[in-house]
Amino acid sequence: SWSANLMVGAAMIHMFSAFLLKAYRAPREVTWLSGFVLLALSLAFGFSGYLLPWNQLAFFATKVGTDITGAVPFVGGAMLHLLRGGEQITCGTLTRFFGFHVAVLPAITTVLLATHLYLVQHHGMSVPPSVEQAGGTSRTMRFMPNFLLRDAVGWLAALGALALLSALFPWELGVKADPYAPAPAGIRPEWFFGWMFQTLRMLPAHILGLEGERVGILGIGIAGLVWAVVPFLDHPEGRGARSRFWTAFGVVAIVYIVVFTLLMYRSGH
Repeated sequence: SWSANLMVGAAMIHMFSAFLLKAYRAPREVTWLSGFVLLALSLAFGFSGYLLPWNQLAFFATKVGTDITGAVPFVGGAMLHLLRGGEQITCGTLTRFFGFHVAVLPAITTVLLATHLYLVQHHGMSVPPSVEQAGGTSRTMRFMPNFLLRDAVGWLAALGALALLSALFPWELGVKADPYAPAPAGIRPEWFFGWMFQTLRMLPAHILGLEGERVGILGIGIAGLVWAVVPFLDHPEGRGARSRFWTAFGVVAIVYIVVFTLLMYRSGH
């Protein structure tokens, strides 16, 4: 839906900009970690909401997504059972996803978002290392009422844009899900999962004697973990060869995600 696409898109843009501007430097490590988890929750919103229309595309895309989850080493089987509520996708899975989407995830996100905003206010806005070296300082603004009112304008603008897109380009429900029907041709996930889907799709069946899909999932997991802990790996002041390496790491990650997402759409034709 439009809401999921806008939310995940905004979260990814904010995360990459914070990464490249070194906004994760001390004392903002916990702020970065909370933002990373908020991005993961945004992806969880997109995944859990995908099944809710209960159409053919959503059914088989969710089946593929949960099958990938089931391939996670060691904990995949338990995660698969937790998501589906059994071995197969049924109406019970739909009820479970609905509960995640409208109750569990919003509750966790609300608490974490409040924590994230508090940390941003407590530590202030980050200044890029180049500006900091030139003697620049960050601007300050009182949270009540200045920042809150300005933020409210942004939220109202986003809601207005979402309402406009929903009215002009309504999201169709499509054909009702039928577990016994063949999978639709060219099935693929939403764009924000596209690079992961294409990566797993291009891997060989076996790598060094291990199942290729499991190796790919493990690699993506390790890359995500490194991304989360980069404040503790980069230079504390955001300068030097080590810091330039992590900047290059971020640029490569952005290019990789964009290219593999485009490859997914290109291969779908």
